[in-house]
Order: sequence, then structure tokens, then C-alpha cells
Amino acid sequence: MTTSKEVNSIKENSPEGLISGFERRKIMGAGTEIDVLVGGSGPPLLLLHGYPQTRLCWKNVALELLDSYTLVIPDLRGYGRSGKPEPGENHINYSKRVMASDQVMIMKELGFETFYAAGHDRGGRVAYRLALDYPDLVLKLAVLDIVPTLDAWEGINASKGMNMWHWFFLAQDKEIAEHFINKDPEFFIRWTLSSQAAENFEFDQDCLDDYIQCALNPAVIKGMCEDYRASWTLDKDIDQHDFGKVKIACPFLVLWGEKGNLAGADPIAVWNKWGGNVQGKEVPGGHLVPEEAVAETISELRKFF
Repeated sequence: MTTSKEVNSIKENSPEGLISGFERRKIMGAGTEIDVLVGGSGPPLLLLHGYPQTRLCWKNVALELLDSYTLVIPDLRGYGRSGKPEPGENHINYSKRVMASDQVMIMKELGFETFYAAGHDRGGRVAYRLALDYPDLVLKLAVLDIVPTLDAWEGINASKGMNMWHWFFLAQDKEIAEHFINKDPEFFIRWTLSSQAAENFEFDQDCLDDYIQCALNPAVIKGMCEDYRASWTLDKDIDQHDFGKVKIACPFLVLWGEKGNLAGADPIAVWNKWGGNVQGKEVPGGHLVPEEAVAETISELRKFF
């Protein structure tokens, strides 16, 4: 078992998660501090990462977009260097609604009343909730390799259940997932990422090192689990409440990997049920679109935003 002294040492030695050309800021979100990178010039574009990653998943995309946008790239609460609050009743503090509130407060603090938003994986879930809850703020939305949380849960069959096993594992209460992952977090991160990527994909070493080093902090592992617990206890129900009543008002883009979670599916048809102004495209690689399809992601985001 990791002692409190060891945890503090890990926190002190955690990587800073920097990208060249960006300033690191700490901004108070909805009750917890969010660690964020800000850089570039032009219209503001919020970039949100997925599981089990950090903001560095956007590194190679961000470096090419610096000349066109003011990029805001946070670690989500529970991940990386951002705050890791107690979960609260029904894990409410890790609901995508609360995570979306973090982003509103970040952008407001930076002086942006309206902005573009793009999110991959868990960050995509925060991004579409942001667009639903704050339609006057999000001018355009891009989501990468996901369908809405409600559709994901309701669409699970035996085959999808095998691919989505971690949704069930991480969402278990009583910290069973934390217990096993903390036995060898490096192995877990490497295995998870390799299983999500297309065969023979090689990760940017700086990014991979950041994911692993952050995961050595047990609080990060717990934050990841709380993210998934909230999807089971609250996020799907919030989606269910909104379905058919609230729609994504802004134009939005869907990108998905040809060998990713949505391979062989029709994500545009799914998203059309949530908003009427959807466009999309399949890109090379697996689930980790911002890392596996860097050139295509840059090109599509530039054209869309």
C-alpha cells in the first residue's frame, strides 16, 4: 500500500505536462483548481483530453494550431495535475455537467465569453455536455471517437461489452479498480493505450511518459475511476432527461478512427438525434484520434473551426 509520504513525493515529482509555446495557469473551476495550458493567438479553442491520458494527448495537434487559435488545454478534474475533489453524492463532482462547469469558469477567467470546443473520449463527453448546458457559449463543437453516453450504455451487447469492459470495471464502487490498478499502474496504462490504438502505433514518448508518471499518483487513478462511476450513476440519466428536449444548437463535427470504437458504425446518424447540424469523417488509426491521426485531425479542425 502506498503511504501518505510516498503519495506526497509522487505529487511533488509529477511532470509539469508542458507544451512548447504555452503558459501554464492554475484556474479555479467549479470548486476545484484546474491546471491548464494557454497559448497561441486567434479565436479561442478549448481542447479536452480523454482517458487514461492528460492534456498532452493534444500536443502534436496543438503545435500546428498555435498560429490560428488561442488554445486552452486543461487537465480534466481527477486527471493529471488538476484538482481531485471528493466524489460527493452519486459521484456528482465527477459528472460531465460539473466538469463542463469547470471549463466555463476557465474560459471566463481567461476573458472568453464564447469559444470553440473539441474533445476526445472523456473530454468529448464533457464537450457535448458543455454545448447542451451552455448553448450561448459554444460556437462550434467537435467530438472525437465517441457517441453520447446514453447511447453508449444502451448500445452495449456481448461484443461491445468486451471492448467496453473498462466502463464496468472502473465504475465499480468500494475502490476495487484502484486496488488492482495501483499494483502496477505503468503496466495498466501501457496495456490500456496499446489496446485502444491501431496495431503497431508508436506513441510520442513525451506523452506516454506523462500519462505513466501522472498515473503513479493514486489520486489520479481514483479520479479516473470516479469519472466512470459518474457516467453510470448520473451522466446517462442526465442524457436521458435531456434526450428529445434539449439539442446541441451549434454546428458540430464528429471524427472517428477507422479501427476505433466506432468502426463499422454510423456515428453521424446517432449524433443527428442530438442536433441537426452534424458533419463527420472517418480518419486513419484506432480510438486515439488526436495522436494516431495528427495530420487529419489538424486538417479537419482547421476546416471546421
